[in-house]
Amino acid sequence: MGLQSFKAFLEHGGLSSGLIILTAIGLLVLSIDRIATLYMKMSFDSKAILIKIKDTVLQRRYNQALQICNQQAENPELFVIRSGILAAENGREAMKSALSEAVLKISHRCETRLVFLSLIASAATLLGLLGTISGLIKTFSGLAAADAAEKSKLLGSGIAEAMNATAMGLFLGLIAMFIHTLCVSRADHLIAKAQSAALNLCNWIEEAERFKKHG
Repeated sequence: MGLQSFKAFLEHGGLSSGLIILTAIGLLVLSIDRIATLYMKMSFDSKAILIKIKDTVLQRRYNQALQICNQQAENPELFVIRSGILAAENGREAMKSALSEAVLKISHRCETRLVFLSLIASAATLLGLLGTISGLIKTFSGLAAADAAEKSKLLGSGIAEAMNATAMGLFLGLIAMFIHTLCVSRADHLIAKAQSAALNLCNWIEEAERFKKHG
């Protein structure tokens, strides 16, 4: 869509053009928030630090493991492990309950507002269709009062404006779908890592208990 078409869309698109622009602004704000959270704030390379935690847990040095976890408070995996270690002294069931709650918190944090990206993807397409229909209605309404010389010009410009609304809505919807897919994929990855960390902690503590019994 060229600059002139975009100007025409804004000037003559009516209510739907304003709604599409507001939807685009909402998409921009949501995208920045979700991408910054999922790809920056919650992005950590945990391999080395998990090895350290495993060693300390196997040696039953839980306080040291907690200190390591506290070094990266925003790390989803370490948040889960920290929650499990804090509850470990209250028994195995309490620890598993704490781990489940921690994973749920990570899931909620990852999935927050993702549904709105999906909503924008659907709404943008429908708003484009609404703009097309309203534009055609105005065009054919104007044709009834126009003389023969103006009808052809009015019909061409009116259809062009209506198609601009469709193009804008589809374009915005495609971008929203793409961003939503990226964010959902990243959220699933982070949640899977948190679940894996919970399972690993259970296995480490069980292994530490076996070493203690056989020691």
